Amino acid sequence: MDITIAMHEAVPILTLAGRFDGYGATVFDQRVVGLDPEVKTWILDLTQIQYISSMGLRSLLRAEQRLREGHGGLVLVGLAPPVRQVLDMARLLDQFRAAGSVDDALSLVRAGSVAPHLAVLRRRQNRSCAFWPLAGGSVLETWGSIASAGAEGRVADLLHTLSLEDLGFAFGVAGFGATQAQACEATGAFLAAGTFAGIVPADSHKIADFLLPERPGDAALHVASALGVDGSPTFAAQISCENGFSPGDLVQDMFAFASESSGTDPGVLAVIAIVRITGRETPAVVVGVAADESVARAGSGFDVLAHWMNGRDLAPGRVFAGRAVLLSPSSSFPSMAPDPKDLIRTIASLDTLEGMSEVDPQWRMTVALAWGYRPSRVRDGREKLLAVEVEGGGTLPDACEAIARKLYRDCRRISLTPLHGGYMSKTFRVVSYDADGRRMLPTVLKIGPLALTAREERANRQYVETFILNNSTTILGGASSGDWAGLRYNFLGVNGPDSSLVWLREHYERRPVEEVLPLIDAVFTRILKPWYGQPRWEPVNLYQEHDPRRLFPSLCDVAGQVLGVSADSPLLPCPELGVNLPNPYHFLKYEFPRRQQSRLWYTSICHGDLNMQNILLDERENIYVIDFSETRPRNIVSDLARMESIVKFEMVALEGDADLHRMLEFEKGLISAAALNETPPMIYTGTDPAVRKAYEVIRLLRRHANTVTIFETEIVPYWLALLEWTLPVVAYVQITLWQKRYAVYSAALLCDAILKREPAA
Repeated sequence: MDITIAMHEAVPILTLAGRFDGYGATVFDQRVVGLDPEVKTWILDLTQIQYISSMGLRSLLRAEQRLREGHGGLVLVGLAPPVRQVLDMARLLDQFRAAGSVDDALSLVRAGSVAPHLAVLRRRQNRSCAFWPLAGGSVLETWGSIASAGAEGRVADLLHTLSLEDLGFAFGVAGFGATQAQACEATGAFLAAGTFAGIVPADSHKIADFLLPERPGDAALHVASALGVDGSPTFAAQISCENGFSPGDLVQDMFAFASESSGTDPGVLAVIAIVRITGRETPAVVVGVAADESVARAGSGFDVLAHWMNGRDLAPGRVFAGRAVLLSPSSSFPSMAPDPKDLIRTIASLDTLEGMSEVDPQWRMTVALAWGYRPSRVRDGREKLLAVEVEGGGTLPDACEAIARKLYRDCRRISLTPLHGGYMSKTFRVVSYDADGRRMLPTVLKIGPLALTAREERANRQYVETFILNNSTTILGGASSGDWAGLRYNFLGVNGPDSSLVWLREHYERRPVEEVLPLIDAVFTRILKPWYGQPRWEPVNLYQEHDPRRLFPSLCDVAGQVLGVSADSPLLPCPELGVNLPNPYHFLKYEFPRRQQSRLWYTSICHGDLNMQNILLDERENIYVIDFSETRPRNIVSDLARMESIVKFEMVALEGDADLHRMLEFEKGLISAAALNETPPMIYTGTDPAVRKAYEVIRLLRRHANTVTIFETEIVPYWLALLEWTLPVVAYVQITLWQKRYAVYSAALLCDAILKREPAA
């Protein structure tokens, strides 16, 4: 790793390039030893770091701990998605300050320090005071409907789902729950303090509830209305008095410090404080906004505060709105720090959070650590949130939108185009824009049930990243909301932000067979070859492995409902061919359980649900495979048989008895090939070019099946893999009744062929 060091305003800026692995960590540790020990803040520009290991994390933590001893720390700049993901997975992202650019980092550094020798000491009445100018900037934020501020319990139609990270420091009316419906059951007054939130539901019990997540960005609150502050403090203060002082005294002192720091009366201050209340000696975390009465009611841009102040006069001529969370008396009282979240994180835990209260003017406090925010304006909090747009003006379900917001926090705006046709998950092509409006590289967002998404992420880590690389397709992150979870994929082969990604299905439908065959061939020979190139000859229970009821548990009932085929009848009349065939659903119900012996066969890692709507191509025909929830070692020909079922039952249109009869003759020709090395004959008397295309693709798939089995020619394992994906076609909602009938008769012909080859278990 290369490291260059430049000084700016006496602050070292370290630019790192390369791998922050074990060797890189050693280089880093050696370079920082020589930095001036009097400098307490370093800026690390990590823009050129795409990989960081555990050793790199250890070096960052050591540097952070060293600098915090002097009331400083690291500021990390330009975290690439892979680096941010590693920090997030290690639960370390909140341990560091981060900035989008070196200039932003310098602004954070200018916010100052609370080292004791930098304090400005004052005596105000009987109070000992110290304050530190920090030069931060901030804005007040409003969320939701102001009219609902006092509408606890009547906010069902007013809730907006936000993360604890979105809210920062805020108070108002909200509810906890996995969904808005759950939150509506117990909405009430709430306070959010960066790392935790508390609510007192508007019910007869009035017992506080708390939310203390590991990752505030993943913790959802359903907010009806809120007032909060976003930014960094203008100054910090420590106030103490053995005889005690009131919340009004605290407010007056904070305004005095603000005036002394800037030379002008602020008019409005947001105040975050950690105080110790006398009597119980109970610590409390206070979040509030104070304003001169004239400012709150004049046309100064802050007149919206008149709706929030509720006429609460804590100090003469000043109104206040806010709340406090009470901690247990045993809680330790912290030392001063420049960021209140750093201290709140150390004192707020499930063991110490006890209750929530309005700020009582009669309280007496012996000590307060307080931070004053001098806001420049009031804004709608939604201005800072990610703008989520759906192509065509559609909307996302609440859970899907919440997932998108979590996964695209590094963007200011995203535009989602649904990629139609997914079976178990919702898939979107995503065009994203950064804070400056620049278009970023396209990505794909997958949203599905929690368990399914978890399986996909595990399989991706275990089988994709380890073996096939998948044209450098990587998962940038995962998030969940309620019963749903999502994954954000990037495609490193994509050539710039204007690249397009389309399903293989679209190429198949609009291009001639001569152009389609090389694409399908490339899927198996260029992308998935490392899987199939490692065959293992081992015992396999093929009937257990290819039982479709694992994904379609009610399949036999569906066949009866859709086509009137009873699984208890052993025969299935086929008037189109003039014969009675074995009923495939009877075969599934009764023969599959009987045929549970293992046999020797080749296995390899297989996708498990390979189809043309989880294979994407960019404009240069780079190929990307997604949807790995079913990926694991299995019968080596499984994916090839899966693709055969796609081209037969989904890519060929049937419009009547004549078409069905011709396709069944076509099917008989395919099944007549009694070995994998036999080329099936093309038996088709119709004129549909889609059938010819399907035939050529099936020939290609059969050739690959013969190759990956190292020329083991037994065809029954291929038929069983094909049967696994032929039987469920009756349950597909996107195809016609004629196509379903074709699939049922095809399954019957497969069962007939299997019974003739293997008549008894």
